[in-house]
Amino acid sequence: MAAIKAGDRVRVIAREVTSEDSKSGLYYSYFGGLTGSVDRIYDDGSVCVDVDLDSLSDEIRSRHLAMQETEQQRWLASLSDEVRNRLTAEQRQLKMSYRILVSKNDLEPLKSDKPRGSAKDQHAKNADSSSDSPKGSKASSPSAEPSQSSTEQHAAQPTKPKPPKKEEPPKRLSEADLAAAEEAFLRSRLQRS
Repeated sequence: MAAIKAGDRVRVIAREVTSEDSKSGLYYSYFGGLTGSVDRIYDDGSVCVDVDLDSLSDEIRSRHLAMQETEQQRWLASLSDEVRNRLTAEQRQLKMSYRILVSKNDLEPLKSDKPRGSAKDQHAKNADSSSDSPKGSKASSPSAEPSQSSTEQHAAQPTKPKPPKKEEPPKRLSEADLAAAEEAFLRSRLQRS
């Protein structure tokens, strides 16, 4: 299996639920067949997937959209009239994502018809192909401007991008860590009152 990284399109493999799944909570029967993109990969082998709403069953999708609508109305009601009136129609929209946590062993990469590579890569390819155009003929003509010094030429040439630093994947908090953080938050709220 190819290594999965953040941003990759994936599909959750459909399989039977095991007793190990009920202990870990990383697989449920309705996960099978869902598609989406990888959001984060954790050290313990679990992967957060941002699920495409189109791949959800009708029942789950309608419930998700109903919750999204309810939250949007609650959020808009909490704003003052002045702030609400300043919002554009686009800003008034609330889009809730549907994310699941699964084992990386339950994922398969989706083959896409689109070429892999970002817009930056495509722009770089176009720039490289345009650099093959006959620019050298201008410089050798007698009416051309005087040539640049070697330091100016060196500064004008694009530098090679540095390889990205390898980031550590975010650490998944344990139940004890979450309980301690919640306790500290509640204590701070009590002290303010």
